[in-house]
Amino acid sequence: MSVETSSKIADPTPLLRLPLTHLANLPSEGRVNTHQRSKMRTGLESRVAARFGVLPNFFRLTVDDPEITENLWGFAQFAYLDNPLPSLLKERLFVYLSLFCEVRYCIARHLGFLVGLGRPAGDPQCLPQSIDEVLPLLRGDLPFKSDLDQHLALCEGLGMGSFPPEPDSAQERAIFVCAAHVFLRTPDASRALHALKCVFDGKTLEYTKLLLAFIRTAHYWTEIHPELVLEDDINQLLATHEAIAACVLADPAGLPENKLVRRISEELISLRDLKERNLRLEQDYELLGTEHQRTEDRLSEKEKMLQESSKRIGQLAAIVESSDDVILSKDLNGIITSWNAAATRVLGYSAEEMIGSSILKLIPEDLHSDETIIMKNIRAGRPVEHFETVRRTKSGQLLDVQLSISPIRDAHGQVIGASKILRDISARKRLEQALLQAEKIAATGRMAATIAHEINNPLEAVMNLIYLLRPMIADPAGIRYLQSVETELGRVSHIAKQTLGYYREHSAAISASIGEIVLHAITIYEPRCTAIGIEIKKAINSSRKIVLRRGEMMQVVSNLIMNSIYAMQAGGVLAISVEDAVGPPDGIVLAIQDDGVGIAEADLPRVFEAFFTTHSTVGTGIGLFVAKQFVEGHGGQIEIESTQSAEDHGTTVRVFLPISTTYDI
Repeated sequence: MSVETSSKIADPTPLLRLPLTHLANLPSEGRVNTHQRSKMRTGLESRVAARFGVLPNFFRLTVDDPEITENLWGFAQFAYLDNPLPSLLKERLFVYLSLFCEVRYCIARHLGFLVGLGRPAGDPQCLPQSIDEVLPLLRGDLPFKSDLDQHLALCEGLGMGSFPPEPDSAQERAIFVCAAHVFLRTPDASRALHALKCVFDGKTLEYTKLLLAFIRTAHYWTEIHPELVLEDDINQLLATHEAIAACVLADPAGLPENKLVRRISEELISLRDLKERNLRLEQDYELLGTEHQRTEDRLSEKEKMLQESSKRIGQLAAIVESSDDVILSKDLNGIITSWNAAATRVLGYSAEEMIGSSILKLIPEDLHSDETIIMKNIRAGRPVEHFETVRRTKSGQLLDVQLSISPIRDAHGQVIGASKILRDISARKRLEQALLQAEKIAATGRMAATIAHEINNPLEAVMNLIYLLRPMIADPAGIRYLQSVETELGRVSHIAKQTLGYYREHSAAISASIGEIVLHAITIYEPRCTAIGIEIKKAINSSRKIVLRRGEMMQVVSNLIMNSIYAMQAGGVLAISVEDAVGPPDGIVLAIQDDGVGIAEADLPRVFEAFFTTHSTVGTGIGLFVAKQFVEGHGGQIEIESTQSAEDHGTTVRVFLPISTTYDI
């Protein structure tokens, strides 16, 4: 290889090379006294200098313990200098990978070897390169994604030509890029390693991995020795060539490694988001499947009920006008053909205004598609039962309603229209919402009271300790500080007492009948039970009155009924009884029994725990917890039995209240 004096450094002047005879001329950071210099001029240093042509400061970091340097030098010889890979390829790869090291010593020193300030890979037969030949290497980056794919394809295509590749060729660039991804352990490292296997045979690949291991060791060695400084020949090189200095001394924040970190971070965030979305989709799919099955079960049951109802349409015609529910009929085009008195009362239109008009007049525009689906079912002879939706009155008010729609057939069995029963359920919706809100407020109050109580006890102890401490403080400043502490603790105590007052019910206990409370609760929940096919059997055989807090007992009964409704979404029987207790102690027994799905035996011991629930989509998990607190607060007891057996499934809850409760005066 010819050497051009304008761009090569084949034979550096003494100013650029650091000869062995000038070791004493190192910068002040590297100077040592005469005794230390003579100690450092060991046989090891001579071997290092003889191999490289210069003595790098890299091997002068442990002068007090030459055994460490000896072992480090042994590793360097085995993995780097005596590695059978081509010397120029090793040195160029060393420089390229050092672009990604935070400490700039390695890239500077090995760049010096590459341009003639020492021997490339310690090989005296390897000719140095010119500044122009190494600049493209120093300006290399690390490609990703589609930019990386072309390098992988070049290696995997086995079209690399003769080995070793020419410096700065596409083949060398592809090998260096793949080696860098393996070296930096990027997300593409496995693909890059596979590509290298297509280029190298097994032995050559292992020597390449060995070289990468030493380069990583060299980088780490420089990072943990901040005292390491550049040699004079390297400082002269950087001072002489601005383009080289700009690349070597570039701010590490601008190196490809930082871009790599950002890309890896972005990829990890993207992967985490994809994983979370996939998990949510799986959960939604599972929930959708469960709801779909429940819907099919309910529709199947409702269809059977409607078939029976259609047989009695003729018998019900006589009571249509006196019904409290809206009853109307329409033809298959949605034109209203009949209109009862309740329709006028609820919806505001007279029969004259509506007969002959389209049913769409009552339906909000955004729900017009519901009518298309309804009429499709009617034309097919399929009824629509207990369909909850919204209708608009003459005044423009929106009502929550429940619809039951049945086909009307002629004498030949052909569907000619539909009969619609509309029930205003706005009040029921409001009441259900109010009860749910009351349950939440009760739970919040109990938790607030519990926390306040737990704070109040240690707070009183602290106040007592401060009272005892007061006579022991004589310093005026200490007394002022103690008074400030008492003031602040008093304020905290006041807040705790206010919180306790927030939960405790201040309404006085009254004499009331459990039977009356139960009948009132049944009146509230009976429409909902009827809608989903639940038959209520009641046996109120006691009218005795006891002293109780009516609101709390109403909450108990409501919670128990709602639990039974949740357990019988496909219909069933709900039996509610109130009886006088048989035998001592004297009192009243409330029993609520359903034939729903039941509670697993393993879950029974936990049903009275706060926030424990077996329902995945309904309930708060505090209903039975609150009920137990209220019942026991009256001096009573509550117990539960349940089974999930196929022959006899269901749940029974019994509440015993003594004839003389804790609220008796």
